[in-house]
Amino acid sequence: EKEIQSLITLAKAGLVDVAAVGNEVLHRNEISEQQIIAYIKRVKEAIPNIPVGYVDAYYQFLDRPNLVSNCDLLLVNFYPFWEGAKIEYAISYLQNMLELTQTVANGKKIIVTETGWPSKGEAIEEALPSKLNATKYFVASQDWAKNNNIDLFHFSSFDESWKVVQEGTVGTSWGIWDKNEQLKY
Repeated sequence: EKEIQSLITLAKAGLVDVAAVGNEVLHRNEISEQQIIAYIKRVKEAIPNIPVGYVDAYYQFLDRPNLVSNCDLLLVNFYPFWEGAKIEYAISYLQNMLELTQTVANGKKIIVTETGWPSKGEAIEEALPSKLNATKYFVASQDWAKNNNIDLFHFSSFDESWKVVQEGTVGTSWGIWDKNEQLKY
């Protein structure tokens, strides 16, 4: 409730360009689709001149037409790494994720709210974490976004050591900077 009220207050103060209501709450099964839609509707009513969307993995939107129809735009996380993509195919995998999402977006804008590659940790199938692969993915995904006029946010600025409990070493190593704020590349 505090987050919703803060978002509305900030938006009314002119400090919000795009309002994100919820982040991966469907992915983590924290609330229902109906609950997130109710929050989206509430925020849209309070700030009618600001686009409102929801952030989650692309596949959360694929079979949820009611969620898509209630969003002004789709705020989507694309992670070829978590799906086991080999670094050499990661950008084509990223493109495929976008194309799948476009099939359900009904022409709505899609913003890539998270994508990245870890610099260390456990492999997922053919997806190998390393500093070289993280660098390759960062550069290639930025080029892809620029060449395709896609708004893209890289995840993450800093390594997050606290994620070791949830995701192991790989979860701690997505930053461009390490946990001590030292540039890794």
